[in-house]
Amino acid sequence: MNHKLKWDNVKVSCKLINEVANIPIYVMNKERKLVLEFTSDKSYNPLYPSKEDFLYHLSKFDNTELIPKIHRTDWLENFVVIPLTDDREFYGNIILGPTVFPQPTRSSLQELIESNGIKKSQKAMMEYLQSLRTGSSWKLIHTSMLLFYIIYNKKLDFKGIIKNNYFTDKVLKEGISDKSIAEIRENSTFHQDPIHEKQIYQYITDGNTEEISLYWKAFHQNTDFKFGKLAKTSELRNQKNQKIAAITLATRAAIEGGLHSEVAYTLGDIYIQELELLQNIKDLESFIEHVIYDFTQRVDKNRNMKYSKIVRDCQNYIFKHIYEDLTLTKLAHHVSVNPKYLSNLFKKEVNISITNYIQKVKIDEAKKLMSFSNYSLLEIHALLNFTDQSYFTKVFKKHTGLTPKQYRNRKIEN
Repeated sequence: MNHKLKWDNVKVSCKLINEVANIPIYVMNKERKLVLEFTSDKSYNPLYPSKEDFLYHLSKFDNTELIPKIHRTDWLENFVVIPLTDDREFYGNIILGPTVFPQPTRSSLQELIESNGIKKSQKAMMEYLQSLRTGSSWKLIHTSMLLFYIIYNKKLDFKGIIKNNYFTDKVLKEGISDKSIAEIRENSTFHQDPIHEKQIYQYITDGNTEEISLYWKAFHQNTDFKFGKLAKTSELRNQKNQKIAAITLATRAAIEGGLHSEVAYTLGDIYIQELELLQNIKDLESFIEHVIYDFTQRVDKNRNMKYSKIVRDCQNYIFKHIYEDLTLTKLAHHVSVNPKYLSNLFKKEVNISITNYIQKVKIDEAKKLMSFSNYSLLEIHALLNFTDQSYFTKVFKKHTGLTPKQYRNRKIEN
């Protein structure tokens, strides 16, 4: 590919994405020079002598793998780095961000500045941190996926990006073994009023590993939801208390999903003890995501033992292709069995027909979209491949007892 043509393509692509997503975008060449800049914000982290030094610090991560890399600094800055390569030759990096989410309070920023030992330029740092563009990492990742697609004509999988970017800490990679759980026999329960929205824990109860990471992030980035304050003296203590509440609820959700209560309670105890050893908010966020996913995965593993491979493959196909038109014939072809045989086997093992199961999964997805997106009801029914609005309403009411409009209004009121 012609090198000049590549840079022209990058320039046009970055300009369009910046205008659509309203996220700062920079391009650094391999000589560490800022060659393209698409943002109206001229500020940069005052700890660095220049904007180029700041951007180089953001982009000096491993660029050997052609995939967006997500990073969060100790200053709460979120950004994504996309390597620019052509025939394995490295040309530079595209930087999306930095953004911040949620918008930190002045008191929490002051605590952050003081805890990092900043003596000089406290005012400049405060002004910079307060000026950061507010935007969820969910939006940042999807924006990087779109830009990546435009430049490389390659579609990325959201879950694949999450898997390659999160849970990098050693303890999170290794997890907690079943042997460790067995060694700890003392269980205790935590009687604390739920702080987090309970709906997210339904995914743990369902063992829905496909969606739990995505919607946990979406939930915590929902600007309409305000988390409780559980400590007055320290933001770190406040965050730890919130995470302990989350672990408590996750433990109960896992038990409801079929995980043995002794295993669940012991696992919760271990995780709370591990959490208390962490000393910064960034590590807490990664840790709690791992905890939630681990509980969900254990429930899923426990449940999958009840079904045959054909039924499990069928369920996985439904979850992965929920936005497509799903039929018995298509599912039977996927698992290589006769449609009638699959229908009878599925009903026997799951105690629900495939048609009703597909409807239930689609309605559950519709409820998520109503809770975590701004899609209209018309857009949601079209996305989920319902034939028309009236049929969508009929099926939704069948599985929830409410019309889509009633459900959304109730969510807004709550």
